[in-house]
Amino acid sequence: MRAIQWYAGPDNKRGDKTVTLETIYYIGQTIAAAGILGSLVAIWLQQKLATKIARADMTERTLGKFYNAMELMAQDPDLSLHYIRLIRGEVPSDEAITARLVWFFSMMMQAHSSSYFLWRDKLSDERTIDPHNKTLLVHLKVPLFNREWERTRKRGTFPADYMAYVEKLRLEANREAKANAVAS
Repeated sequence: MRAIQWYAGPDNKRGDKTVTLETIYYIGQTIAAAGILGSLVAIWLQQKLATKIARADMTERTLGKFYNAMELMAQDPDLSLHYIRLIRGEVPSDEAITARLVWFFSMMMQAHSSSYFLWRDKLSDERTIDPHNKTLLVHLKVPLFNREWERTRKRGTFPADYMAYVEKLRLEANREAKANAVAS
């Protein structure tokens, strides 16, 4: 095997070290492996950032669904007045208004289910599910909406895991309410 002489020193005299082609090959392989590992780390960081951006985008779109449903109330003062009365316990006497409020609740349920599935699949974070959970629990305390939920549940409109999640939320909220009532 040929050896490449290593020349060292300012007077260009031959040193006592020699480098073989095999050593150069191993050095080249080591540099190439380090480059591949560096590239993999860069790809991993880029993928992590892309996932974070995608989750943020999905979070924004999911919250947008939630706020689009709420926007209905802001655009229709008459409906929002009936909604407030309903939350306070006054059921509207007009069937058309009742139907619109049930429709609104159905939209909120659709937004909540979207938020749940994205959160469950780790495509969004708690910032999307928490406001939906709180709003859903407020709605489920209203007898009209609670009856609609029961009807929806019996029909099996939503997947079983989603309905189980909502029922779990209801149980936890009821336990909290009882604990708060006892503490008062």
